[in-house]
Amino acid sequence: MISQTGWIEGLRKYRTLADLKRSAFYAEFREQTELFLETPQLHFSPDATPRLDSFLRIAQWNIEKGKRFDTILDRLRTDDVLKWADILILNEADQGMCRSQNRHVALDLANELGMNMAFGPAHFELTKGTDDELTTEGENRKSIQGNAILSRYPILEARIVRLPQSFEPYEFHEKRFGGRMCLWARLQPRRCAIWVGSVHLELRNTPGCRAAQMAHVMKNLPGKTGEVHVLGGDLNTNGFARGTAWRTVKSVLRLMLKSPSSTKVELIHPECGREPLFDVLRHCGFAWQDFNSNEETARAEIDTLEELGYLPVFLARLIKQRLEPYQGYLCFKLDWILGRDLQALRSGQRRDSRTGVTSLNPASLEGINAGPDRISDHLPIYADLDLA
Repeated sequence: MISQTGWIEGLRKYRTLADLKRSAFYAEFREQTELFLETPQLHFSPDATPRLDSFLRIAQWNIEKGKRFDTILDRLRTDDVLKWADILILNEADQGMCRSQNRHVALDLANELGMNMAFGPAHFELTKGTDDELTTEGENRKSIQGNAILSRYPILEARIVRLPQSFEPYEFHEKRFGGRMCLWARLQPRRCAIWVGSVHLELRNTPGCRAAQMAHVMKNLPGKTGEVHVLGGDLNTNGFARGTAWRTVKSVLRLMLKSPSSTKVELIHPECGREPLFDVLRHCGFAWQDFNSNEETARAEIDTLEELGYLPVFLARLIKQRLEPYQGYLCFKLDWILGRDLQALRSGQRRDSRTGVTSLNPASLEGINAGPDRISDHLPIYADLDLA
């Protein structure tokens, strides 16, 4: 059995993925590595007791690796909305990364909140991360990032669906081994079991790539026909094609030629044509209209867009000037809750018999999602669901 340190060193020392796959190391440890990435981690809390009886509140949050763990935990504990969420769908949860104090972020949150946990590893992180993460003191211990589902209901089983690779992170400056995935957990709220999924789709490719990944998720839905499914996550529905110089040019031309007012609407409504994954969802019986609000969940600072690095300095400067009407940011609706064979509740439609808490319209919770004072670069979202 290889040590975790030896495992990570063996994975990262090669220049290209092809070099790694030709190596004696990979020949010896391929099966062990693939099994690790395909196996959910489960944790069961003896304190897991649902807080609401008459309906289910579910929240989704890309927690940006869990770097600001204490603030994230405090918000989940004390926020007037989030503290009643009996299911949490999390993206970008670190395990053993020095940028997040080498915590198992999802497990530590589960322990602090008295919740069961399913965690699915997506990538082995072969660097300390990006930007200021690279200068973090200390070394990674486990070097994992993934998706998680926390639940105050029993977790009956869990499974991982690996997604088609449309961007290779092994040869990127943020070197990783692994890929995007969807974690599913079968939960038991009241009398009817439901499948809850946590997914994080690709950022550095095209809307067509994300549609293909979603089609793969739909093709590999767990459970039987007629079972209830809830899928949440960061779908990266930014409406742009990214990752090459030509895609950057086309995206820049779109921003410069279209009116800022119409573009801002498009960015909040990627379901209206820019992201074909919604056609895939519709075809497979999943709805989003009643489970989400028309609010931003993430924003990108124009000055720090990595695509500008593809362009000459003078052209990048000109583009920034032309984009001044955006006031420094592009605001997106990236995070979603999707449902099949269940209904979302509206404000005041249901009152919990035990606590007196009433259902709310789905929404994105207010907060700071950019700059040094943010908790995460995404805002949490939530929806109340009918358990009848």
